[in-house]
Amino acid sequence: MAIAKRTRKLKSTEHLEIADQLNGWASRYKVTSDPYVSALTNDLRDEKNLAMWATLDPLAYLPEPAISEGYSSIKWTRLLTVLRNVLVFAPVALTWYAVGQATSAFSKYVGAHGTDVVNFLDFWQNGYETLAKEWTIGRVATLDFLIIFLVIALTLAVSVLGKRGSDLQQANENEIDRERVRIAVVLAGFLFDKRSVTNLTMNQSMANVLNKLLNASGDLAATAKSLEKTTKKLPVAKPEFDFDLYATPTRSSRSSLNKKLK
Repeated sequence: MAIAKRTRKLKSTEHLEIADQLNGWASRYKVTSDPYVSALTNDLRDEKNLAMWATLDPLAYLPEPAISEGYSSIKWTRLLTVLRNVLVFAPVALTWYAVGQATSAFSKYVGAHGTDVVNFLDFWQNGYETLAKEWTIGRVATLDFLIIFLVIALTLAVSVLGKRGSDLQQANENEIDRERVRIAVVLAGFLFDKRSVTNLTMNQSMANVLNKLLNASGDLAATAKSLEKTTKKLPVAKPEFDFDLYATPTRSSRSSLNKKLK
């Protein structure tokens, strides 16, 4: 009786357990406001309209949660990619701007020192107190090198962050799919027996019962064979005296029996 009461109690609260599982899954993936999830959760708690819900495929109606993992890595990858693409043109722009500054300063120097004209590259390197030091060829070349080195570092960072973000998103997507299929199977298994009785459901129920009976008969046949093999292996006791109970004893047989008894 105690086992029967416990079984009834479990069956009576099964719909609440399913509702809690569905609500926990929805809360974890932030889809509690989905119409299908919210309505099904309420009806499961109230244990109503279950025959209607049984006609709907949970895997088709459950929402697909958004991927949350790897978002920051992808975000930084995009920002660093934009910065790298801009910096690629920085050395060219800086060099040509420095050439312009050096050309203007060289023109002024030639105008002031017409008879003492130096080579343009020599002027660009030394400045001769006419060109600012930050625009000399040595300073510009150093800045170009630093920018190019930064572009290389950003390229490596973009590659690493992009791969990490992609892996995180793929892993998160696989986990979401597994959890979604799991909760869909739980719902489908619970709602399967709640469908309204039709010819189709009746046939399916009979088919399930027949399958169970066939499995049970197969188990019984296997058990019987096992018992038969075990019985054959047991030793058979043989009687010490081999005689026919219904035969009439003769004098010789009585004498031989007496000898054995002695």
